[in-house]
Formats: sequence, C-alpha cells, structure tokens
Amino acid sequence: MTKIVFQIGFLAFFVSAVLFGTQGLPLFDIIARGFIVFIAVVTCQVVILMMATSMKRKAEQVPAARQPREEEEMPPEPPAAPAPQAPATAR
Repeated sequence: MTKIVFQIGFLAFFVSAVLFGTQGLPLFDIIARGFIVFIAVVTCQVVILMMATSMKRKAEQVPAARQPREEEEMPPEPPAAPAPQAPATAR
C-alpha cells in the first residue's frame, strides 16, 4: 500500500514539475513547488486511508451491538413428521 501512495505522489511531483516548467519558472522554484505538491498529495492519501480504515473498524463493531432480527431469533424448524393416522375400525 505504501508503494502505491508514494508512486502516486511521485507522479504528482513530476506532472507538477512539467507544468511549472512550462511557465518559465527557475529550476529551484519548479522543484520546490513540485515537492510541495508531492507532500500535499501523499498527506491527502494518508488521511483518506485513515478515515476509510476507521470507518471499516466501526462497521465491523456495529453488527455485534444490533438487535437480532425476527427471522434470526427463531430456531430452524425440524423436518415435518408424517401426519398421524387414525386407527382402522372394523365394519
């Protein structure tokens, strides 16, 4: 997961460096602004992943606290037995 986060950050750095380079900025400014974009993108990804994992943990805890449904409360029915027959009477 960390490799993906850093690779997306590097992609943002290089894309921003190209965009800032086309504006005619000095090399140091291009690298500094690209690094700022890199840090911002990686920080945003980390915050989003932290929020997603905290939501997942809360979602895992919720089913334990909820009340069982009506169909869950009833035990499964045993197989039906044949209907009792009346004894045969002599005529």
